[in-house]
Amino acid sequence: PQAHQHLQQLLRLGLPTRKHENWKYTPLDTLLNQTFVAAQPQTLTAARRDELALTVEAWRLVFVDGQFSASLSDDLAASGYEVQVDNERQQLPDAVQPEVFLHLTESLATTVTHIRVRRNQHPDKPLLIMHLTRGLASDEMNTAHYRHHLALESGAQATIIEHYLSLNDERHFTGARLTMTVADNAHLQHIKLAFE
Repeated sequence: PQAHQHLQQLLRLGLPTRKHENWKYTPLDTLLNQTFVAAQPQTLTAARRDELALTVEAWRLVFVDGQFSASLSDDLAASGYEVQVDNERQQLPDAVQPEVFLHLTESLATTVTHIRVRRNQHPDKPLLIMHLTRGLASDEMNTAHYRHHLALESGAQATIIEHYLSLNDERHFTGARLTMTVADNAHLQHIKLAFE
């Protein structure tokens, strides 16, 4: 239901043009004239993942072409991070300033990643969320959409690194949204890196 509501908002708002105040200096014509297609996940080896990963000691959560990859992700059972990937959207916070691309990502993300650090927990390593997306060598443009939510309970401490990478030199469109609920006396360090 929530994804459908975002789709309805997207249809109601329409795509932005230069006539919209917030977009008058940002030409979107080239982007909006593309033929977008949903990314078709292909296999990726652990060796290729490691080749692209940051050289940082971290727990890895890996997504390929918009889909969670359990086989490329670390076992987080003893990490201090509780992670669940599903389509549960009822407890997600509302947007502070909703806009068209937020609604697009919310309506097209096929799953939600729920990340939780319990009260007074201090995971010993950061959580590295790797987003690996490949483009197409055609007139079509791959799209991948990611929706994550972090809940940091009272007294908890964590470092989250969002890392966005292209698997090739072809063009693609990535939409991503990470929301956070940070409780009293919790400490969060958030780093977002895009190499697309």
